[in-house]
Amino acid sequence: MSNLLVQNIKHTNGTTAATISSGGAFSSPGHVVQTTFQKFTTNTSLSSTSDADVGGSSLTFTPKFASSLLLLSCSVSINIYRSNINNGCTINFNVDGSNIDNTGADYELLDSVPSGNTNVYVRMNKESSVNATNTNAKTIKLTGRVYQTGSSGVAVVNSSSYFTSSIRIQEIAQ
Repeated sequence: MSNLLVQNIKHTNGTTAATISSGGAFSSPGHVVQTTFQKFTTNTSLSSTSDADVGGSSLTFTPKFASSLLLLSCSVSINIYRSNINNGCTINFNVDGSNIDNTGADYELLDSVPSGNTNVYVRMNKESSVNATNTNAKTIKLTGRVYQTGSSGVAVVNSSSYFTSSIRIQEIAQ
């Protein structure tokens, strides 16, 4: 068996097209370095206007390069309920204890009805990004809060654990 030992792959004009780290990780700008995907069915009731963790969504992700961009995406099943008009919720990405895309509003999803109860099942898809900045392990999870708590207002992720939600992290070389 033969080995090709290199640190950089260069174009004939001298520009570096790809790098191989001392740990063997390949990096070429714009390419996916690694991906992780996690499904979860944990029933989580969001019954406060303060952020709470979405159960089952937490994962640890270790970037291979400090210069990478992390693309975060989620698909979350949510039941919004209130025994009155108008209720909603928001879901945020949280990296190492900080919400990175906080909307500032509690109704990223909102069911606005003129009368009666609010009871709707929806799937929320969201994307965001954050710079890796280092190669330390990062705890990435979802947090959320409900828009209205009065009149039994609640937002339930994966209601009764009947539904499946997911979170995906992709490291993109820069």
